[in-house]
Amino acid sequence: MRVLYISEVQWLSQVSRKHQFVRRFPDDWDVLFLSPVNARAGENSFRERTDARRPHVRYASLPLPKPDSNIAPVRALTGFLSSTGLRVLLSRVHSFGPDVVVCSYIWAAPVVARIKELGVPVVYDCNDLHTEFYPACPDAAERVFRNLVAGATEVVSSSERLREVCGRGTVVGNGVDLEIFTGRREGPLPALIAESPVGDCTQLVAYVGSVDDRIDFDVLEALAGALSDLQARTGVVCVGRVFEGARTKTETLAGKYPDHITFTGRVPYEELPAHLSHATVGIAPFVLDERTRAINPNKLYMYAAMEQNIVSTSFSADIREYKDLIFIADDPGSFARSVKEALGDEARRRAVRDRIAVPNSWGEKTRAFLEVLARIASGGRGEE
Repeated sequence: MRVLYISEVQWLSQVSRKHQFVRRFPDDWDVLFLSPVNARAGENSFRERTDARRPHVRYASLPLPKPDSNIAPVRALTGFLSSTGLRVLLSRVHSFGPDVVVCSYIWAAPVVARIKELGVPVVYDCNDLHTEFYPACPDAAERVFRNLVAGATEVVSSSERLREVCGRGTVVGNGVDLEIFTGRREGPLPALIAESPVGDCTQLVAYVGSVDDRIDFDVLEALAGALSDLQARTGVVCVGRVFEGARTKTETLAGKYPDHITFTGRVPYEELPAHLSHATVGIAPFVLDERTRAINPNKLYMYAAMEQNIVSTSFSADIREYKDLIFIADDPGSFARSVKEALGDEARRRAVRDRIAVPNSWGEKTRAFLEVLARIASGGRGEE
């Protein structure tokens, strides 16, 4: 099987849903992973390279700019550069000769019809409410999103809500890498925590993921304040990239509660278990809006795999599904109280790995995704 994967995330810059699938594709498959240029990622190369550990995977950048670039010359040339990049993408399809194309980048929608004219089926992997990530051009984002949904041979969504938005397709949810997230383990406190003001805390609460405008900072502030009342010194460690739009809020919060909250910045994926091993509670303090309503959160399964109690706002149906196992809070005050309760609930913590993480391994999710690819590549129709 030859699979061409079009992703908004480059191959080396982070580990995403796309990477979890591709890493588990059969070794005798040939995979070409293409992504638009990204100045921040620092790995742009139009030359195909081979993954050192997965020789069946090649990857390259496309001369395809993101339409909301903060670089003025790029924005001015977006139309010209996009048409050039799409032509290069079609050329790659011709030269590679895939059996199936998987696309998770909505701005590639204009070439889907051309790809299908070549007799190649296209699967749209909708892993987020992609239209909401381009506030500078919402109408254009909505248009290409709808074109991709309508034009794809099949749509795969990571949550039931996304399937509702798309109006068709199959749900293959998110999961956790059980080979890496094997449960809590003994080991030294990672330097990013040990050298921070919370390094001498006897209890830790962890957040893992992007720190951006989806975070409810009122919840984080209420939590940091409430933890200062505990007899055992307790801190919150937020592990993940801090986006520019959230930087001022994180600096203000860390300055107000320096002994109870710290932001580490991005940590390599393979090092996340070492950071989570020192926390007994994992949190998902998301705002409630249309973007978060569509999220099937990887962190839910990650926390569970690390045998942590989970406290979350009620942002999506995928969280509410586990309301008997996790703590769900409606406001900043109840969130803080739930974290305090979760810190001492050992019985619930012991149950989450088997009941939440194990049934949602990336191995199981990949098997379901492979079934879709096999059906589509053999001429099976998409599900309406």
